Amino acid sequence: MSIRVPSHLYRRSGTFYFRYIVPRHLQATAGRAEVRFSLGNEQRRAAIITALTLIADLPRLVGSLQRMAENDQIAPPDFFKKWQVEIIKNAGLRAEIAILKETIQEQEFQLAGMVPRSQAKGVAVQAHMQGQLKGKKELEAALVFPWPAERTALFSELLAAYLKSFTYRPKGGVRKPPGAKTLEGYRVDIEFFVKVMGDMRIGSIDREVTGQYFSVLSQLPPNISRLAKYRGLSIPEVLGLGDPPQSEYNASKKLERPSGMFKWALLEKRKWGIDSNSFVGFGQAGDNATKRRPFTHYELRALLMHPSYVTRTFTSAYSFWLILLAIFTGARLGELCQLDVKDFVTVEGIECVDINDIEATEAVEDGGRKKRVKTRSAKRLVPIHQELIRLGLLRYVQTLRERNQAHLFPELSRTRRDGPAQAASNWFQRFRARVGIITKQETVFHSFRHGFITNLLDADVTPHMVAPIVGHEGELITGKIYWNTKDATKRAPTVAAFVLPKEVLALMPSIEDIKFVAPGGPKVAQRVERR
Repeated sequence: MSIRVPSHLYRRSGTFYFRYIVPRHLQATAGRAEVRFSLGNEQRRAAIITALTLIADLPRLVGSLQRMAENDQIAPPDFFKKWQVEIIKNAGLRAEIAILKETIQEQEFQLAGMVPRSQAKGVAVQAHMQGQLKGKKELEAALVFPWPAERTALFSELLAAYLKSFTYRPKGGVRKPPGAKTLEGYRVDIEFFVKVMGDMRIGSIDREVTGQYFSVLSQLPPNISRLAKYRGLSIPEVLGLGDPPQSEYNASKKLERPSGMFKWALLEKRKWGIDSNSFVGFGQAGDNATKRRPFTHYELRALLMHPSYVTRTFTSAYSFWLILLAIFTGARLGELCQLDVKDFVTVEGIECVDINDIEATEAVEDGGRKKRVKTRSAKRLVPIHQELIRLGLLRYVQTLRERNQAHLFPELSRTRRDGPAQAASNWFQRFRARVGIITKQETVFHSFRHGFITNLLDADVTPHMVAPIVGHEGELITGKIYWNTKDATKRAPTVAAFVLPKEVLALMPSIEDIKFVAPGGPKVAQRVERR
């Protein structure tokens, strides 16, 4: 293949020369109009390589002349000669280094072919065992893996590094950093190991140790980190109370987060000196978990026959609207509790709820929790069911707009770390218990979401049509790529397909038929006029 001769290169009497025209405004500083010198080479290819090296350094040369001109200096007589010698010398050195690297690589390849890797490792290990590597600590350390337990980090040190690693996640990434509440949950669950077993070296934690830890967890009562009666007590003291133990499933769940920490450490096992995760297997009791299910129509009637609905008297707006919104939208509790007035929009002539993570106000109070969604797919447009419109949801929203309220449920505090859904969750637990629905885990607020999805699927609505309504990721490529997130006209029939028995609908009062009262006090003036 031919090589193009650079424009700065020319040939005279068989020898190649380099030529550079000095910029006109720098010629006085340089003391010449051009730079010309012999490369001392008659080989065309070698001369071109040298010339290219000189050309690559021309910006640095011009920069030096520019600084001299700015300081009213004149280039020394040997300025260009020194530049030429320096560049050509450096080019030669780089060429020698490249040749040496190629030679070393070739020799390493030949050595690798002469002695198999396994045999070489065996020789090194044998030398270590015979004490022939004493003084060569780095080599010895590389051969000993996993490390001896006493050389590994403390459990608390690994935990600190693990928790810190969450801060490296980009806020806009696929795996976002967990919130303060979630991060605290990680710390409490993992740190509990230290409370039970002590701050051990991670290299000494094997299956036997983990099994002992699991045995203790299985004997402990639930919620010992939260209930005041256990505060300040040691583990033996808690066990001595004789309280009923937590389920084996809950005990095994508490090992999942330590298992996740060790899984993270194994990504850099050479850093931590371990090669196994002894927590694996203990936290996989999913088959024994209580399965959540939708509310039956009988249970829905029981909820809607709560004293609040019977007397048409409620202590707050959310105690009236949350159940109805969950039934007819399938939205999560957290999504409903953080709704703003601005999230009620009209798209293509259809009234919708825009579930998003955009704040209604510019700032969130210190210590408060910003709006968030569970996944990217959770940002969605949900057409408002006609039954919600009949019950007066839009009339209630309009009243809030007239009062310049930013949030759908102003009474739910956003200054708490746990966000507005915490108070609502506690309220619903008491609400359902009062009507006799007391089975733990099986029927919870999320059961409304299960019911909404199940109802649509039973009505022969395809999962592809349901997914964007409830914020699930579409399984089909058409759902992931071609579904318009603002296509209200196509989503409205899906929501309309959700139908409840008439006897259930009859128990739902409209906003004009109810009144709000303060807990244990007089009526609160929040009447909504029918429009």
